[in-house]
Amino acid sequence: MNNNDEEALIEQLRIKTEDCYVSSKMCCSESIIYALNHALNGGLEDETAMRVGAGFCGGMGANEGCGALNGAIFVLGLLLTANEPHSRRTNKKIRSVSAELRNKFKKRFKYEKCADLTKAQKGNHQARLCNCQNITGISAELAARIILRHRPELASEVDTEFLAVQESAVGGLVKKIRSSLGL
Repeated sequence: MNNNDEEALIEQLRIKTEDCYVSSKMCCSESIIYALNHALNGGLEDETAMRVGAGFCGGMGANEGCGALNGAIFVLGLLLTANEPHSRRTNKKIRSVSAELRNKFKKRFKYEKCADLTKAQKGNHQARLCNCQNITGISAELAARIILRHRPELASEVDTEFLAVQESAVGGLVKKIRSSLGL
């Protein structure tokens, strides 16, 4: 897979994740775990993927750690250890890439606490949804980049039909706008 194809795939993963979030069927963490697990054949049933993400929603239910960041870290563990037995070695690898993801997230957003990330949108539900949609998409993108760097073979196994289906009208609109802007 060349660099342009990989970038296009990462963009599709981001759009699909944002679309899952916008469709109001899933929160940030559920969207990331569901979309990346399904698209990259992580092995979890769709319903299970959503359920394991539920506890991370809303900053773990307390406006604490960002659910999107936590969901993305969950997916790193799921996909980067899939072919390895559990051991201290795999734990060390996951801790390293989790720290990398966390650092990139903090560099991009400055904060990692849900309350801090959404403070500017307090009282404006629609603005908060848009902000969280963006954070969710970027978190999925950051995770996908790390995953594909460590397991490039997953790019050839992507469920492209799944990525093509839009869960919401907004998801399709976002895709069209980005395409028209050359993004």
